[in-house]
Amino acid sequence: MSGAGKGMHLPRMRTPDHGFTLFEVAISLALVALGVTSVLMLFPLGIRTQQLARFQLLAVAKAQEMVECFAAGSNLNPAIDTEAGAAWDVAVGHRSLSNDLEIRLATHNYGIAPVPLDIARRLDSDGDEIATILASGGYLYYSQPMATTSFFQSSLGAFQPSETQRLVFAVDGYAQANAMHSFPWKAWPYYIPYPSPPIHGTHRDEFLPTGAIRYVARGYTESDAPSYCYETCNDPADPTFSEMAKVFDHVEAGATYGYKPYAYDPGAFPGNAADCSPDGAMRYFQAALWYAARIGTLNGWSTDFHDPADATQFRRAFIDEANAYREVHAMRFLAHAATCLTRWWMHAELQSPGLPIPPVTISGITSPAMAMTHGKIVYFHESAMNLVMRYASSFPYDFGAPRPHQRATMMDHPLIEWDLFAQPASGTLFGSAIAAQQWQPLPASPITHIGRSYQLPDRDIPAAIFSDGLGSASPSGGRFSLTAPFQPAERCRQLLFWAVDWQAYEDAETAPGAPLDASKYPIAGPVHENGNPTTVERRMDWFDFASSQLYAFRNPEKVMSFIDDVSWRPTGDDIGALRHGEDFATSRDRGVTPSAVRIMSALHGADRNFNGRLDRGPLAKATRLRAQSVGRFNFYDPRLTLVIR
Repeated sequence: MSGAGKGMHLPRMRTPDHGFTLFEVAISLALVALGVTSVLMLFPLGIRTQQLARFQLLAVAKAQEMVECFAAGSNLNPAIDTEAGAAWDVAVGHRSLSNDLEIRLATHNYGIAPVPLDIARRLDSDGDEIATILASGGYLYYSQPMATTSFFQSSLGAFQPSETQRLVFAVDGYAQANAMHSFPWKAWPYYIPYPSPPIHGTHRDEFLPTGAIRYVARGYTESDAPSYCYETCNDPADPTFSEMAKVFDHVEAGATYGYKPYAYDPGAFPGNAADCSPDGAMRYFQAALWYAARIGTLNGWSTDFHDPADATQFRRAFIDEANAYREVHAMRFLAHAATCLTRWWMHAELQSPGLPIPPVTISGITSPAMAMTHGKIVYFHESAMNLVMRYASSFPYDFGAPRPHQRATMMDHPLIEWDLFAQPASGTLFGSAIAAQQWQPLPASPITHIGRSYQLPDRDIPAAIFSDGLGSASPSGGRFSLTAPFQPAERCRQLLFWAVDWQAYEDAETAPGAPLDASKYPIAGPVHENGNPTTVERRMDWFDFASSQLYAFRNPEKVMSFIDDVSWRPTGDDIGALRHGEDFATSRDRGVTPSAVRIMSALHGADRNFNGRLDRGPLAKATRLRAQSVGRFNFYDPRLTLVIR
């Protein structure tokens, strides 16, 4: 058969294609969906973590900024009265000047203010920390969208919303019982340059004792300024002070003695018997020499004090430390009056044997004669400086002589605290029948030679005010604690920070400000008007409010607060002109009128983001927000009023 043995060609089998089954596709899609969902679920957590990290950085910066400002910011308040017959009659005796962080920084100059209580009470927090602080009398604070500085916010432009305003913070832990910021009865220390004549200056014709040396200074103000010599009134029972009248202004047998007739001409000081001449300078020195000899006789000093045998041996120690202040005064006047001689007598004329200083009789007592030389002038000056430096360093609780301008130090300020465990002093506000109380002062050591104050030289300071303290017979001296040992933890407080969008509330800018401590009002001290004591209401309206000189007073929201009701205005309305701002000339929060009270208390609300627009958030008042804890920072709470640089 043809083709026998040839095989047949069969078709080849195809290999099946590989691929996913529908089941596998479904599983894959499920895994992808799970992954995408997981990522989407993690996005908010990641964003929140990132936001928390950012708020933590902001909190760190803000905490450092606040503590730096607390430690180094100005604590001067020169536009207030500082002396009165009772501590409750001047602002320095109250809470507004306490050296606590939240008190120092919650002012209109430092950009920190309390969150309105109506809003703060709607905020929840871990462990109810915010509610606990509010319940104990503390505040929750916010910062303006700018650094914590002493710049006037009114001089800055509008700010865009800032994340820093979502940071709120509070201070946890009780404040220490601080040292007294200023002694309300006498604003010690008094500073003067050494050498110098008796202290004198402007003073209203009130609260002056009979016999005070009064005069008028022209040119200091638009009208003549009544003035007087303070040191002659400091302690009427101590001749150290009453006899200073001879050194300042005295007439004897038709001749004028003292600094005032020599230095002040009738043009600027009407009625002054001016004698700016060699004779006037001579009589000024004779009066100073008479004073030194007079006080020296009373204290048993040798004549070598005012007429040294060896003018190269400057005085460096006191003859009698119990009366060191008297030596300081005598040498201070001798040095100043002797220096005035150098205007009229040249160096060559003051060489040995010297310029004759003839004796004079004043009030029946004759001064010694002496020969003035250049060496003795140097002796008086160097001895005056040596004695006052030694005195200021050795007797911090002796108020007998003022401290020298040339070496003003923190040690010139006595350590005095309020005695919280004694029966408080009580009385009435000056010019009223309103009852008042205040703790008694407790110094580290009894104060000696306290004298009278510059503002109220017609009255003594009660002995109980200054005779107590360590080393006194009173048992309360043992309660003085400013110098007691302490553990660091005892003076540790915490700054707590939270993040919460509290400005999202509909009343974020229309809610009234937090209640204001009454001591934030810079009331005037005791003053007379038309010969009668002024009322408390008149004292509240007595002087202009100079914001640049009132760091610790007025409402912390003053610059931002509204001066009129804005609740009826539409959201977004321009309210820049309705902010209180800087108002030295008008002081719209000054006085007791209803309008002034509302402005002082920020009852109309405030432009709290400082953007010049009236903002209302979307959240209703009934809504509660939860504040997220951001961080907490320990800081040292000093008991003394300090500025580190």
